[in-house]
Amino acid sequence: MTDFTRLTRSDWLGLADGFYRHLDTTFARLTARGWERRTAYLGWRARDVLAHMTSAMPVNFREVLGRALADNPTAPPEFDTFTRNAREVRRRRTTPVADLLDEFHRELDALLALYRRMSDAEWEKPAWFFVGRVRVRTLFLVQLADNVLHERDLLAANGAWRGLDATYAAPLVDWFLREYRPATFRPERADGLRATMRYRLSGPGGGEWSLTVADGTCRVERQAPTRSDVTLEADAEQLFAAAQARVAPWVGQLARSVDWVRGPARAEDVAATLTGIASLGWALALRRIRVTGNRAIASRLTRVFWHFWERTAMTQANIAKG
Repeated sequence: MTDFTRLTRSDWLGLADGFYRHLDTTFARLTARGWERRTAYLGWRARDVLAHMTSAMPVNFREVLGRALADNPTAPPEFDTFTRNAREVRRRRTTPVADLLDEFHRELDALLALYRRMSDAEWEKPAWFFVGRVRVRTLFLVQLADNVLHERDLLAANGAWRGLDATYAAPLVDWFLREYRPATFRPERADGLRATMRYRLSGPGGGEWSLTVADGTCRVERQAPTRSDVTLEADAEQLFAAAQARVAPWVGQLARSVDWVRGPARAEDVAATLTGIASLGWALALRRIRVTGNRAIASRLTRVFWHFWERTAMTQANIAKG
């Protein structure tokens, strides 16, 4: 278990450089047929995932990073991540993979150059993302974690995934639990709730954490609690993947076949909801995630956090907060 807060900007950039060198090897392994395979992410093909990884940099990250560095840590005029992302993927639907890879590298080099040029003080500046008020560092970590999971999507679709590398998985899992998870807390739903959950995770990035909800606040610490109301046990990768709506590709295809039910503007929300609920449901049913203890409190804890498939509503709520 690695304390993510102890890593400096230089440390994170070094980890990212190593990961992206490795990612280039992954890209090179995929055949023309491999790029057409369906992945665990929202029913998209591997080439669609690459298009998303590419387009997310200018439409999700560079814009909010630029605003943060200009001392304007507020939401852009339009920030519906599911809709924006899907629109950009559709624009690239017939773009040759070689051209997508060129665009990916251009965007990545430009974005990493910004992080390399900034000062340590700018790295800690206030920023905005769909989870609300964050820091510039968080924008970097969200993108890195996102791409770690997307590499998993690409390789798993082609039967070549061999598991997370602890080098970057350990600090990212710690970050996911200690910063990202509390950022999705909904205090308006936690009235009167006092509870402690113990996370006991195995595999690369594993360890023990305690999540405490009390007095309308949420905090996560890097230690096992002395007592807990609920215990969650899982492989760290399985928890990470289930929380981010990774599910069998055929479920994503099925979701895509009915994503019209709320109209074109909400098609991505439908796909995210179906795959997100299925991923968590199956992880629990197959005991990839095991929850023991007070079931009533466990159920209440589930309701006091935003979930992946609620990203549009969460974004709107955080924009409304200002």
